[in-house]
Amino acid sequence: MSQFAVRLPLLMVLALQAQSEPVTFQSGAEQTALLELYTSEGCSSCPPAEAWLSRQRESPGLWRDFVPLAFHVDYWDYLGWRDPWSAREFSARQRAYAASWHGESVHTPCFVLNGTEWPGWRGRSAAPKSSGLNPGVLSVRSTDSNHWQVVFAPSRADAAKYEVHAALLSTMPH
Repeated sequence: MSQFAVRLPLLMVLALQAQSEPVTFQSGAEQTALLELYTSEGCSSCPPAEAWLSRQRESPGLWRDFVPLAFHVDYWDYLGWRDPWSAREFSARQRAYAASWHGESVHTPCFVLNGTEWPGWRGRSAAPKSSGLNPGVLSVRSTDSNHWQVVFAPSRADAAKYEVHAALLSTMPH
């Protein structure tokens, strides 16, 4: 069984609370890259990675070519203070990735690009471009912002099962 996750940024959800007209989002045919940073306040090497990711909010490809996410892991919390943004689920997510690429351990900072460890952020000014893959088109529709209808039209006909993962995203103020 193959699985494929297509991500469509839903930033506008915050503005939809009092909508009266149906709202529809539709992806392009080309896959948007998912760029994840695993970080922690207990990690002395993480500030440069966090600064690099923060600079990407000025990128013209933001939300179109890539979606950035930062996850604070909890495995550094034993050092003496708890990272207030850390979560066990984020550590588990990173460990699942590491297991999928046969990594022997997890570390911070760690960038993951479309499910694969990505050390390429160092020395780069720009975030990665879209993968160029054409998985299909994802459409999302809502009439009340509490209930969403999701339709995925794959670019190739096969018997694969697909999962939709949705995340409410926001950006931090400058």
